[in-house]
Amino acid sequence: MSVSTTRRQAARVLAAVALAAGAALAVPQSAAAVLDDSGLSAKSGVTGGAVGVHAEAWAAGRAKYGQNVTAAQAIDAFWTPERMRAARPIEESPEYARAMAVGSEAAKTAAPQAATDARKPTVIPPYEGALGTPKGSGMSTLAVNPNFAFSHPTARTSGKAFFVLGGASYQCSGTVVNSAGADTVWTAGHCIHSGAGGQAASSWAFVPAYDDDLANPRPYGTWSAVSIWTMNAWINSSAPAEDMGVAIMGTLNGNHIVSYLGGQGLWTFAGTQNTQNAFGYPAQAPFDGGNLWRCSGYSSQENPNVWTETIKIPCNFNKGASGGGWLLNWDGNWGLVNGINSRANLPNPTIVASPYFDQTALDLYDFTKNM
Repeated sequence: MSVSTTRRQAARVLAAVALAAGAALAVPQSAAAVLDDSGLSAKSGVTGGAVGVHAEAWAAGRAKYGQNVTAAQAIDAFWTPERMRAARPIEESPEYARAMAVGSEAAKTAAPQAATDARKPTVIPPYEGALGTPKGSGMSTLAVNPNFAFSHPTARTSGKAFFVLGGASYQCSGTVVNSAGADTVWTAGHCIHSGAGGQAASSWAFVPAYDDDLANPRPYGTWSAVSIWTMNAWINSSAPAEDMGVAIMGTLNGNHIVSYLGGQGLWTFAGTQNTQNAFGYPAQAPFDGGNLWRCSGYSSQENPNVWTETIKIPCNFNKGASGGGWLLNWDGNWGLVNGINSRANLPNPTIVASPYFDQTALDLYDFTKNM
């Protein structure tokens, strides 16, 4: 048995035990050490653990599936279409406001970093999945609705995340990313954990190709997370440069999400100046959170005078788009995730910012890729 297989089985066993108990996510390094025996945890700064299921979800699950309900069934039962529509964008939470204030102050006092990075890029190619690639579309700084069919590769590898934080229901955006474990969804760190002084999300679900114009807004069902991961620097200090997270999804009808739907690729150390295509589900007027939107623009350092390892593109995405992926070399179907929607200059956004995908993103990918 390979080391990666052993790690993956260990991760699922630990997650299953914690989920069965309804445990909330803990963030001690000891959990990471159990899940990865290569020593990566000691240097990567990645932390996380099993997804908790809150009491209301367990109750919904028992009402629908009986007393022997599983964690996945409880999450599925809780996240009805009505609850999904009622979930607020995470940017409206007090936790998000606190994290942005703390992180902004930390960025101002951080030591300036090198403005260039000559390290060799790392490229993880996309994977088409069992559904393959149907015909798809081939720069707009204003968000445009691409009107993809739900089977379109970019649509079905994009989606909405739903979770509970501080007793309230919230929504974010996310992207399925190719990995050996075939279960990874990338999003913002603040869609996983509320940052310094905060807590982890619970009852975390992902709906690929979410579209409320369809009779069934969940054409590929609701996928429940078994574990969620982010960076220590996000949890400890709400560091903007490390506002990234990964959710490990459980199987649905025996399918792994990447194997079935496909997964976008990943590119780290690509440089700060690139043509990016950002995707997400903005939910504040004039948007309603029901459809996938796209912005495209040329990225640059967010603050060229004090390099804080964040980049920006011109875009009017607003609340709800958090966590959506930036695709580099997007061909109209597939691309390479090179950023995530982290922050916008609300309330009248003209830019969207992302962590620069350097060693931090590569560590997060390497740590979670076999889960």
